[in-house]
Amino acid sequence: MDPFVRVAYRGAYNLALVWWFVRRPTTEGTLVGVWRGREVLLLQNSYRRDFSLPGGGQNPGESPAETGSRELREEVGLHVPPERLRPVFVSQNRYVYKHDTCRFVELEVETEPLLVLDHREVVWARFIDVDTALRLPLVRVVREYLEDAVRRRQSVTP
Repeated sequence: MDPFVRVAYRGAYNLALVWWFVRRPTTEGTLVGVWRGREVLLLQNSYRRDFSLPGGGQNPGESPAETGSRELREEVGLHVPPERLRPVFVSQNRYVYKHDTCRFVELEVETEPLLVLDHREVVWARFIDVDTALRLPLVRVVREYLEDAVRRRQSVTP
């Protein structure tokens, strides 16, 4: 059943691309940087080739931390209260035909949490050293965020 659902996700994403091309909508979303030391949690969706972070569209009335908390639960099975997610970065750009505002929140973990994937929307997730992550094909806003995170983290490290 999972392979059929993955095909449906790819089809829906391609239809969304066409819709975004025609409409050029304004969107808002949140991505979550989950860090364990210098390692960041990357994931791969079934409908894209580039690696990304957990996250997604912001529902009406939802804060970025609430969106991040919901998306962590839905995509990788992590139950994190919104209060544990701190806002760190905002990117405004045109991406896949949308005028997109992407807010980034972060979570620090001591040990690697158990990740639960549905293998439908999210097919792969791992903690990867940030230098290695930056050599991978990343969604453009994720690369922008990781480059900023490296600068911020180096300025804090003694």
